[in-house]
Amino acid sequence: MYELLSKIEGVSVLAPQGAFYCFPSFEGVLGREIAGRIPQTTLDLCALLLDVAKVAIVPGEAFGAPGYARLSFALGDDDLGEGVRRIATSA
Repeated sequence: MYELLSKIEGVSVLAPQGAFYCFPSFEGVLGREIAGRIPQTTLDLCALLLDVAKVAIVPGEAFGAPGYARLSFALGDDDLGEGVRRIATSA
């Protein structure tokens, strides 16, 4: 997941250290048109990705970190790859 997220333009992510989730910054994606919409917050972005990519991620606002989102990788590699590919295609 870390490698795939790192390849998305506008996304920056640190390698997770023992957790089962990534917490990348999507600040470089915010304000950019995606599927005819322009997300201004990660709350907006998460709703958009759920609608467009059919992928659920948790907005950083829930953790006091606007501009970031939490993505769990407690799934199989195939499912994770598919989810991140959908995000990359949409973003």
